[in-house]
Amino acid sequence: MVQLTLVILAAGLGSRFGGDKQLARLGPRGETMLELSIQSAVKAGFTRAVLVIRPELESQLAAQLTSQVPTDFEIQFCIQAADDLPLPKGEVAALLESRTKPWGTAHALYCARHQLTGPFAVITADDFYGDNAFACMAEGLKRGGWLMVAYPLEATLSEHGGVNRGICQVTDGYLTRVEEYKEIVAIQGGLEGRFKGQLRPLAPDVPVSMTLWGFDDSVVSWLRDALISFLLASPSPGEECYLPDVVQAGIDQGLKVRVETAQGEWLGVTYADDVPRVRSRLMELLSD
Repeated sequence: MVQLTLVILAAGLGSRFGGDKQLARLGPRGETMLELSIQSAVKAGFTRAVLVIRPELESQLAAQLTSQVPTDFEIQFCIQAADDLPLPKGEVAALLESRTKPWGTAHALYCARHQLTGPFAVITADDFYGDNAFACMAEGLKRGGWLMVAYPLEATLSEHGGVNRGICQVTDGYLTRVEEYKEIVAIQGGLEGRFKGQLRPLAPDVPVSMTLWGFDDSVVSWLRDALISFLLASPSPGEECYLPDVVQAGIDQGLKVRVETAQGEWLGVTYADDVPRVRSRLMELLSD
């Protein structure tokens, strides 16, 4: 039996949302998105979850999850510590002097490196992926290697402002490029987003990463190298190192990353105004 682990990135600040999205009760029975994801993961055969969090969230999340998950499903916590970086302590101290926010999703996963064994999936705590996406991921992980479960861009937008997405190019079922676009919005005649500061048009059906990745523990060395390169490039105080950057570095050096397309629906709350629609849709999808 292949033991599958779910890594949940739950340390985000929710600045555009106005609070901790990972604690928002959006499901038909008051579930958080995190709880709904664990329920789907259990159905798909995952047996363990590692939650990457800020320290102030641990007690509340632990209390919530104790009553929500099967007793044989293991829950572990990992703190995303700003000073847990692959650089000498002196250099880390200098970097932290001008830093007020986390280092990004690549750093969040790097912080969990000591708890990563065997194949694992990575998700964010504030997205709803659905049972089909977890089933696709579980089957893919059993085959080994790296993979991604994607969604079409138009199904992941917000009516209330721009969103950031990993825009993907896929050839013969394999990912060839993934680029982080910011502030993607609908405009007259289509979609557009910013890539490296420049506005670019985007196709509605282009596949995007919604942070539903599958890895084995070989990814740790790639995370370390990506973070070192990022940090040595003197990033601005708000700049982050994203998982798609790590994946792209691997692809550029010959790694194969399979792509599956989710058949179910993705839902997320980037802004507080997204809540009524998402709550209503979850009620429709999940109510008995």
